[in-house]
Amino acid sequence: MTHTRHRTALALPLSLTLSLWGFAAHAGPAIDQFKQDIAAFTAAQAANPDKTIQYTDPQGALARAVLNPGRIPSVVDEALAEPNGADQIKAALEAYKPISNRYAGAFERLPGKYDGEYLDSFEAMYQVTLAGLKPLKDVKPQDIPDETLRPMLEAAVKMAAAMPAILVKVLEKQVDAGKFSADFTPVARARIEALRAALPKP
Repeated sequence: MTHTRHRTALALPLSLTLSLWGFAAHAGPAIDQFKQDIAAFTAAQAANPDKTIQYTDPQGALARAVLNPGRIPSVVDEALAEPNGADQIKAALEAYKPISNRYAGAFERLPGKYDGEYLDSFEAMYQVTLAGLKPLKDVKPQDIPDETLRPMLEAAVKMAAAMPAILVKVLEKQVDAGKFSADFTPVARARIEALRAALPKP
């Protein structure tokens, strides 16, 4: 049940972001490289399906490339600056979702073994959510021709805006519950504070 709840918390901001990006214009080298890295990781993982790749494994560099949360803002920013990139970024992020879910599962099943990988995948979803708020600032209900869709848009924008703070709370609860190893807990707490500091101001 806990595992399912955490995966839902990660999946919700992704689905919201994907749907709301449809209202904005969006592809370039960064998104292309991201897709290539996802494909390379997926192929390596498929070759050894019984063990989720760790950073310390021979294929660890592939995991680091895909899970690196620091690359997400540049991928999204570049995509948002280009026309007709929505389909590419949606496809890339949909391909990323099962990777994130896989690490969430490994983190739950094998305590202490996937602390770093899970934390990075979690923050990547946080960064996706945060970056997805940027184009929403320019979306106004009156710009939507179909008036019946305007309340839905307003509700979706409010929910999306609330998701980064919700994700920080989810991660904090995991740390408080002792989900991370004792050695890694200070790292996780420091990351939480950094994420909280980056939350958009109301």
